[in-house]
Amino acid sequence: MSLRRWLLGFDPEEVKALKAEVADLRARVEQVEKLRVKLGLTEEKLRAEILEVLKALDRKADKADLEDVRLRLNSLMKTLDALTQQIEALNISLKRDQILATEEGQKELILRLIREGYNTPSELKRVAPFGSKKLYEILRELEREGLVEKIKRGRRVYYVSSAEAEEG
Repeated sequence: MSLRRWLLGFDPEEVKALKAEVADLRARVEQVEKLRVKLGLTEEKLRAEILEVLKALDRKADKADLEDVRLRLNSLMKTLDALTQQIEALNISLKRDQILATEEGQKELILRLIREGYNTPSELKRVAPFGSKKLYEILRELEREGLVEKIKRGRRVYYVSSAEAEEG
């Protein structure tokens, strides 16, 4: 045991070596991020790389010096999870908007809502993402195509899909 180690409780040379490894690990994380952006790596591959770095940190002798890096990597994983969820939500929203941008997509939505039990115009207006005028245009078109039937009972109007009308 060296005198320095005995006096300080650790060997300064070992601390320098650990700091160099920490700097190397930080550089590796930065390289991974740059590569991910450049190559378009998937979140799964990025997670695997981060987990590999975390495992490397766990193998180090002086874990106290590496705690900051570990916390940053864990924070990065949480941020990655949150961004992945936001991207998935945006993709779903974008797909929905693309479908609703077409007349066929709008007709398919109204037909599906009618099949799910939204049979009155007021129920359909409440859940449809467009106004009354557009809704009535779509209902008339579906009726002309023979996909839905309009049923009047007194002053109330109901729409049912043609398959349901034939069964009932």
